[in-house]
Amino acid sequence: MPLGDEKHKLIYDELVNILGSDYVSDDPAVMECYSRESQTPTFLIRGKPEFIVLPGSTEDVQQIFRLANRYQFPTSVVATGLLIAVVSAVKPYWCIIDAKRMNKVEIDEKNMYAIIETYVSHTQLSAEAMKRGLFNGPSMAGGHSSSLANHAFAGMQGTSYRTGYAARNILGMEWVLPTGDVLRTGSLANPGAGYFWGEGPGPDARAVLRGMVGNRSALGMVTRMAVKLYPWPGPAIFPTEGVAPEKKSELPRERFRWYLIAYPGLSEAIEALREIGKSEIGGVVHRWSALFYDWWWAKSREEFWQTWLDEYWQTNVKNCVSVCLWGFASEKQVAYEEKVLKQIIADTGGKLAPDELYQRWIPYAGGDWVRCTNSQRIGRIGGAYFTAGIVIDALEDIQRSVEAGWEVLDKYTPPILDSDHPAWIVPYDFSHYALAEVDFPREKDDELDLVGVARLLQDAVAKNVATKVPDYLVSTTPLNVTGAAFANIHLLVAKIKKALDPNNIANPTRLINMEKMEEVGK
Repeated sequence: MPLGDEKHKLIYDELVNILGSDYVSDDPAVMECYSRESQTPTFLIRGKPEFIVLPGSTEDVQQIFRLANRYQFPTSVVATGLLIAVVSAVKPYWCIIDAKRMNKVEIDEKNMYAIIETYVSHTQLSAEAMKRGLFNGPSMAGGHSSSLANHAFAGMQGTSYRTGYAARNILGMEWVLPTGDVLRTGSLANPGAGYFWGEGPGPDARAVLRGMVGNRSALGMVTRMAVKLYPWPGPAIFPTEGVAPEKKSELPRERFRWYLIAYPGLSEAIEALREIGKSEIGGVVHRWSALFYDWWWAKSREEFWQTWLDEYWQTNVKNCVSVCLWGFASEKQVAYEEKVLKQIIADTGGKLAPDELYQRWIPYAGGDWVRCTNSQRIGRIGGAYFTAGIVIDALEDIQRSVEAGWEVLDKYTPPILDSDHPAWIVPYDFSHYALAEVDFPREKDDELDLVGVARLLQDAVAKNVATKVPDYLVSTTPLNVTGAAFANIHLLVAKIKKALDPNNIANPTRLINMEKMEEVGK
């Protein structure tokens, strides 16, 4: 990177003119902080930025993008910085826009939605919403992660069974395009109408923003978004007891009731998910792998590995469906849904887990799936984690997707650490479809990443292309590489990218490599 040359100094001075010296940095030590995090394999970090800027408003972001167009330097956006690989520097003069100053939240209690800025975390939003008897599904990336980012990226929530795919909860948005122009979507496009509606006018612009991994700031930056909230039947202050890592959290049993249901095989567990969804009961429904139980429950690395080697979780929750019934309307609703659930358990051949197992898991980890707090524990066991596949598909095809991930994972275990065929199945919208995720722990060192993770990643993407089933891994690959296998979507996205970002300054190469596209077109 040409750090310190004349163009670098010119860009730095102009950024200071826009934001002030307190909110612009080109210090190499600061740049180092934006080059790594727990999830990303080191071989995916290509370089370090030259500038970090902290805008405080939509207007600041507009000026940054206009300057980037004028002086031709690339930009990308971070909120909390998870998955730095999709925003790290790949070109000279790279400028990362850090949104941490943009952390305001407003709640419309009457119309049940929140207006959030880019850095508002799930925990921040949930705490404010719960005080008002409202609720926002928690991100599985952690309570500290950006709620706005999660609504546009992946859309996984602990309550996806009830609150649905997060991107569908997006209402009006204020979206700064790479040109510096502001696009206001949904009802916000009508002067004075406010944020209450997400669709239209005209084609629904949310589809350009969202997706399995969204556009990764390659089409600008959403600075303000309204998201739908749901009724919260729990206490205004989330109950906790003790100090981490021994902290416990149990919601009132008369309104929240957990069940852990063991099944003989994966197919039987999936069938139970289907039947529970048909009945439309419950607020949280998952099929967690044994690995997840140990990850979330263990208070230390030593406790995790001792329990894992004893095969406690592998024996007791190999194919376990978890259900938390919510009394949205009353305590009587919980009692009614309990009767329905017990009939489903009997019909599908399930067996309730013993109370000893319940007491190990629910008080320490059950609440995380209502207001996520401990998901960071998954990085503590081996130093990091990764995935052999994340697919959103019809429930009928979920087992196929899981087994495809296992096939790739088995090939590289070892050196990848033992995970006993993990499968996290997350039903969406009352089990009308689901997410299947095959996560595994890994030691975070360069050698293992190159020997195991890099080759696993190549095999997983190749399998996606061969089966025509796109997943998270293929979705993070530039569309000019994979688009031909998926209805030539790269041709459509190239037109959108060119129209919204004519100078290719917004996170170039990540969503689609326009330079490669232009070379092919010559």
